[in-house]
Amino acid sequence: MRNPIIGLSILVLASCSPQIPDSREAATPETLPRAAPVATAPLDAGDSPEALAAATTRALGGTPAAAPVAALPEGTPVTPAAISDEQSFAAVTARETPESDAARIAENRAQYVVIQPTDLPPRPDGQGPSTVAFALATNNAPGQTLYDRSSLFSSEARFARNCAKYVSDDAAQQAFLDAGGPERDRFGIDPDGDGFACYWDPRPFRVARDGAPEVETEYDVVETPGES
Repeated sequence: MRNPIIGLSILVLASCSPQIPDSREAATPETLPRAAPVATAPLDAGDSPEALAAATTRALGGTPAAAPVAALPEGTPVTPAAISDEQSFAAVTARETPESDAARIAENRAQYVVIQPTDLPPRPDGQGPSTVAFALATNNAPGQTLYDRSSLFSSEARFARNCAKYVSDDAAQQAFLDAGGPERDRFGIDPDGDGFACYWDPRPFRVARDGAPEVETEYDVVETPGES
């Protein structure tokens, strides 16, 4: 016969043990995300595999591959591209002669166009002399006095202050000529009287003129032996 005390103890322990939750009850349909709708379209049975692959690529956001180049039917003649034979001595000597070379040279010479130099264009506003023309019209060196300057208006401080107003020495020389220079120096920017305002130097223009090559107007035909 069982001990009633042992049976009572088993019942008390069973009532005090925690319950294990059922996972099927916790995973209710309301806690799961809803599936995204999928748009479907029937495939055309007549489409080729290439067309279906291109449509699939576009649907996925890619770039369809280029269509393959169709192969030429077997036996189709292929004409090679024409290659210049100017590097072939035999081909050139077969069609060219000294007379034909002379005729071609004469034809090219007849097409020559010799452009003679002209006067410098006027300033856009049509006023005042050009600094380039002035540089080419003078031959004195910077610092060589040609014009009298009053000492009352030729101070070093005035020279530095007024020259600082111009963005360049070319601009200073242009303003100097427009204001009556080189005879007059209203702004005190040519205190030494050489005709050149601030630090403007006419020598680069003279060098460019003197170093210009002569224009060829006659040409001699010189035959040189060798390959054409």
